[in-house]
Amino acid sequence: MRRLGLPAALVAGLALLPLVAGPYLVRLLAVIFMWGALASAWNLLAGYAGPVDLGPVVHYGLGGFTVAVLLTRAHWPFLPALAAAGVLAALVAYVVGTPTLRLRGAYFAVGTLALAEALREGALSFDRVTGLTLTGGSHGITFPLGPGTTYFYYVLLAILALALAASLWLEGSRFGYGLRAIRENEVAAAASGIDVLALKRWAYCLSAVLIAWVGGTAGYWLTYINANEAFGPTITFQMVVMAILGGLGTPFGPLLGAAVLVVLAEVLGTRLLYAYLIIIGLVIMAVSLVFPQGVVGLARLRLRRRARPAVPAERRVAES
Repeated sequence: MRRLGLPAALVAGLALLPLVAGPYLVRLLAVIFMWGALASAWNLLAGYAGPVDLGPVVHYGLGGFTVAVLLTRAHWPFLPALAAAGVLAALVAYVVGTPTLRLRGAYFAVGTLALAEALREGALSFDRVTGLTLTGGSHGITFPLGPGTTYFYYVLLAILALALAASLWLEGSRFGYGLRAIRENEVAAAASGIDVLALKRWAYCLSAVLIAWVGGTAGYWLTYINANEAFGPTITFQMVVMAILGGLGTPFGPLLGAAVLVVLAEVLGTRLLYAYLIIIGLVIMAVSLVFPQGVVGLARLRLRRRARPAVPAERRVAES
């Protein structure tokens, strides 16, 4: 409970912020919540268990298109449509994860990347092949006008809070210890009695639900979804970089990485229109080379060094 005290207070403070903050800050924080939730959800599998999923946009796109179809074709309210998107993403993750999570190393990464590309092509040609108007082909789907940025601020804050709560739970639960044992040595974990496939599959399903919820919310907020963007590699690249930049396998590292990159893009994008992407790329390269454990990993290392007792001068002379 003590571990949850500070995050709960922070979420409560952020929930009150729109009452006093201007629309620009609310929109900026909503964008940070969106990317923080995506990176944190991706971190649940890759950060704690080890398999690198290069196709999280499968769930992002499924969430976006499920909400789009239910809103525009079946005229469902938004939140029930979002819940249905999470259920569909969990089912797909369970079915897809059962065979693919048996793969190790680059084979799983390549398999998930191929699945994302297959779904992108499928969504682009679905209407033409079937004669149904569900994905909109290359034109995509336009959502009805949403209720406003403040509403999506709260929805994205709630999804981010769930992702952070799941990460904190993995830090201290038996389930989380099992995932970290798999990450360190999958063969040894299996030999010690851990059901490797079951643990990775549940983490994959949980990650998929959260990513699908963000995809459905982002589509409604932006009022448009297109298969080329929703299933494209750009979203995957950004969430992976944010998680690595902040600290892979840590509860708050992905959120920190998302905040740093979103603010950098916001500040540099308005002042250095043609150079800010180059600068952001250089920052990412520098952090990856100098702090391979991410910003949170670097902070933990410094705290451990400060907490280490000083060695007396006489002992240092004797050891030398």
